[in-house]
Amino acid sequence: MELNIRANGVKVTDGMREFIDKRMSKLDRLADHVVDAQLELKTETTRTGAETSTAQITLKTGRNVLRAEAEAPEIAKAVDMAIDKLVSQVRKVNDRKHKRGGKPINELVEPLPFDAAAEEEAAHAANDMIGKVARTKTFHMDPIGVETAIEQMELIGHDFYFFRNEEDETFTVLYRRKDGSYGLLSPD
Repeated sequence: MELNIRANGVKVTDGMREFIDKRMSKLDRLADHVVDAQLELKTETTRTGAETSTAQITLKTGRNVLRAEAEAPEIAKAVDMAIDKLVSQVRKVNDRKHKRGGKPINELVEPLPFDAAAEEEAAHAANDMIGKVARTKTFHMDPIGVETAIEQMELIGHDFYFFRNEEDETFTVLYRRKDGSYGLLSPD
């Protein structure tokens, strides 16, 4: 698998590249038909003056999009953690394929990791950013059925899932209700 690396505030040395390639080789055995592999590395200074490094890996296969992100004080540790998360996701997808008779799951997106300190910092920063969009992501969305959306929501562990419904081509939000059942929100 050919991995494209994009770095922001990080210098990717030959040793770092070798480390990344060695760790990514674990995914070569697990992930089938990888069309595109991206690694985004960045280092930022927090308000306290400490540096934090983020590694985000995105794998695109024929029908799946797998994404993992991790933060750590050192870039190598962030890469290591992100790859471990991605390996776990690939195993889940492979298990699902096996249980469903080899039928692939259309899309998979890993939730961002929860970090209490980062959440608190984000809450303070949010007061300064009211009315401002901090980040925008765009992605292709193939129509899928409600059952597939439920499976994908359960797979990534979220309480909601945004998808394009194959029945009427509308953009729909699937959500888990307090009683454990599911609800759908879609436009008129």
